[in-house]
Amino acid sequence: MTTYVGSRVARVDSVDKVTGHAVYGVDVALPGMLHGAVVRSPHPHARVVSIDISAAEKAPGVKAIVTGKDFPQLFGSAIKDQPFLAIDRVRYVGDPVAAVAATSEREAQYARDLIKVVYEELPAVTDMRLALADDAPLVHPDMHTYQRGGHDIVPHTNVNTLYRYERGDVETAFAEADFVFEGEYSAHALSHVALEVHVAVAEYDEYSGDYTLWVSTDRPFFLRDDLAGGLGVDGSKVRLKVAQVGGSFGAKGVPIAEAIAAVLARKTNGRPVKVELTREECLIASQLRVPAIMKLKTGVTKDGLMIGRSADVLWDSGAYTAYTVGVAIRGSQTIVGPYRIPNLKILSRQVYTNKGITGSYRGYGTTQVTWACESQMDEIAHELGIDPVELRLQNGYEEGDSYLNGQIMHGVGLKETVEVARDEIGWGSIDRQPAPHLRRGKGIATMIKPTMTPSSSNVVINLGGDASVQVICAAPEIGSGQDTVLAQMAADAVGVPIEDVSVPATDTALTPYNGPVASSRTTYHMGSAIVSAGAEIKEKVLALAGDFFGVDSEYLEMRDGEILDEDGERLIGLKDLLAKFHGEGFSLTAGGRYSSAGSPLLKADPGEEWISSIFWMFCTQAAEIEVDTETGAIRVVKVAASADVGKAINPMTCEQQIEGGVVMGVSNGILEDFKIDNGRIENASLADYKVATIQDSPEIVPILVESIHNEAPYGAKGIGEPAAAATPPAIGNALFDAVGIRIPDLPITPEKVLDALAAKEAEDL
Repeated sequence: MTTYVGSRVARVDSVDKVTGHAVYGVDVALPGMLHGAVVRSPHPHARVVSIDISAAEKAPGVKAIVTGKDFPQLFGSAIKDQPFLAIDRVRYVGDPVAAVAATSEREAQYARDLIKVVYEELPAVTDMRLALADDAPLVHPDMHTYQRGGHDIVPHTNVNTLYRYERGDVETAFAEADFVFEGEYSAHALSHVALEVHVAVAEYDEYSGDYTLWVSTDRPFFLRDDLAGGLGVDGSKVRLKVAQVGGSFGAKGVPIAEAIAAVLARKTNGRPVKVELTREECLIASQLRVPAIMKLKTGVTKDGLMIGRSADVLWDSGAYTAYTVGVAIRGSQTIVGPYRIPNLKILSRQVYTNKGITGSYRGYGTTQVTWACESQMDEIAHELGIDPVELRLQNGYEEGDSYLNGQIMHGVGLKETVEVARDEIGWGSIDRQPAPHLRRGKGIATMIKPTMTPSSSNVVINLGGDASVQVICAAPEIGSGQDTVLAQMAADAVGVPIEDVSVPATDTALTPYNGPVASSRTTYHMGSAIVSAGAEIKEKVLALAGDFFGVDSEYLEMRDGEILDEDGERLIGLKDLLAKFHGEGFSLTAGGRYSSAGSPLLKADPGEEWISSIFWMFCTQAAEIEVDTETGAIRVVKVAASADVGKAINPMTCEQQIEGGVVMGVSNGILEDFKIDNGRIENASLADYKVATIQDSPEIVPILVESIHNEAPYGAKGIGEPAAAATPPAIGNALFDAVGIRIPDLPITPEKVLDALAAKEAEDL
């Protein structure tokens, strides 16, 4: 029995946020704090011939200037390929070359503009296809010498990730198929456009050699280790304090502002340095979604049974790899979609180009591959004369099915998500022509996503003498409501009112290790740790109560701060009980840990256990759109968005995640589009880089499907990522339903629609 889990509890941080009392990274201000400004490359590829800082050193307020030669170390998660500042060459427009710390932002910017850099331009490669050519300029000629993990590369080329996977016999499957469908699809680079820009404040203690940073990040321990590795110190020498985070969507996990702030702080005699990127810098010099070109070949029977698929996926990491290696490997696996396909062949390659850094983006590769997979599914359905919904139901995973590596899947609510989305959108009925120049259509798309596996979470729960509960963990609140969800689970696990539960801010020196607040893993992993620690706290309290009343604690219960007997009658309040044991000086502490490593749920074919996921996420969206045949503009009228959440700890926050994901999907499906010329982003402002606003938001109907996961806390899985992936293909498929055209390359712009309509009209003549 739960009191708070499953309830629409108001967010615990809501009052602080709406009243402006919440402290974000941009709000951090320390005594004696300096401000940083960065010199950035104007070239996509060039040798740094010289840097003249003499005039800048004499500028008012300047306290430190750093260049790449001051810090020649490299950092990176999978490949250590990125310098703090360019050492001998720049590799993209926006690459940091030098940085200044001064007593004010204006003084820092003034001094920055006095730094003179001489470049010798080098041949650049800004197209991922051309990066594969034998004679392509090498972005990293020394890639083969870099420290990296165990993944494959192709030395002396631009291919920084090479992954192959085969199962069954694809060629035989194609030979036996009644129909073979081939197509090429592409997904473009996107900015995360978090409300809060990248920001960090760094302080260096020259006596202890310790770095302390106030940061805005979703993965503090990963970021700490990246920085420590680049700085050449142990992780214990780098301390990260995380305030509220104004959104991330995967953008704030690698050193961006943090790297610059840390190296500046080394030269300021102990004064802290704040580096806050402008919005333009966020668009050109943080990290973007990884662009992809995806070739799909699928064999099916005349009845619509999928029997074989091959995929050739090319990813563009930009100038450095950041977190893109995992995207290229794990993302490519999900191009199979949530479907049973016995014969598979996947080739995934990722290349360096002289463009901005790419990396994690909400969905970690699934937003790209879902576009390709679900676009082709719709093509197959229409060519075979099968209802697109029925084709997905026919091939979709069910409880107990095997994933491509042989893992038995548990907690599979895929088909129910398809059915409820179909019903809510009114599949099969539509007013196709509400006006002479308008056409309406409906489309559907579904998806699958794993979570980071294995990974671990740790928590310490402290019960104070005043009956307050602290959940001490490294799970920063990034705007998605996890503080509330964690507080709900802790309140029920311990048995106290939720208003007595707090989740202090993350501090890597004080909070125990946690994996990232990413991969939709927090509710499942941290929730499991909280349930374990909470149960121990409750057990200790009931033992005290049993001793006090002279009864066996086995027959006692604690709920909502009250000690109850075996009949559910109140014996004493928790606060009153604790007052008997030294009151304010009393405390109980318990630690909880959860790791998915070793779970029997991960059992798979020998050598392929690493592909398993401790839980699987499913999401289906059905969209109704309106197309203006005179302008090519698309208006998304309604989206029915269903998600398999396992168990909704807080249905309201789950629905908010779905709604936010849909708006994000609409935005990157039909609006967002970088204009890039020779590696230079020409529309690096929110005036020109268009993101969805409330005016672009359709009617959204979020629907929660609960397929209880037996190993999860209260049965809950994750929900944060899937909703953004299904929206663009649902829109694209609705476009075909409305006017009979397909756009294989995102985004679906009015210009592309008009060109396709004209081509179709010419073809029909």
